[in-house]
Amino acid sequence: MNSTRGRFTCALLAVIGMTIGAARAWAQASPSPVMPPATTPPPADAGSGTAIAAVVVVVGLLVIIGVAVKLFDLRRKRESEAVQLQAQVSDALLRDPSLAGLPLTPTARVPIWTGSPATIDITGQVPNDLVKEVALRLVRDEAFRIRPDVQIEDRLSVVPTMARAA
Repeated sequence: MNSTRGRFTCALLAVIGMTIGAARAWAQASPSPVMPPATTPPPADAGSGTAIAAVVVVVGLLVIIGVAVKLFDLRRKRESEAVQLQAQVSDALLRDPSLAGLPLTPTARVPIWTGSPATIDITGQVPNDLVKEVALRLVRDEAFRIRPDVQIEDRLSVVPTMARAA
């Protein structure tokens, strides 16, 4: 919360600074106090075009800052979802007694855009194909319980010497 407030304050100060800078530039661009000869009358709207341009620039910057903040918040939310999904799958793997002591690591990724499926990479080593199938089924069941659009990427390797060591 404080970091978001700090970023917002920083962005607000930047916009205020740019507005002051635009106002100074506008003041420097305005006609000098010494009037040209009376043969040509000064244009009636010489400063209004510059003022409109300054307002458009400030509004454009505010829109860009708003979009950036929204994207940052969306990315943070998706990372939070990925951490929760990964934690649930890890807990399920630790609770299963047939998988106890095996080096299995789930890694979850949730894309920023809605509609794209989440992905869980399961890496590690198992002693045989039966244990591999149990681990994949457990990961799939736990992930689908939390989020129905999950893809499981199997990166498990079967190492038969693990059975003798265990």
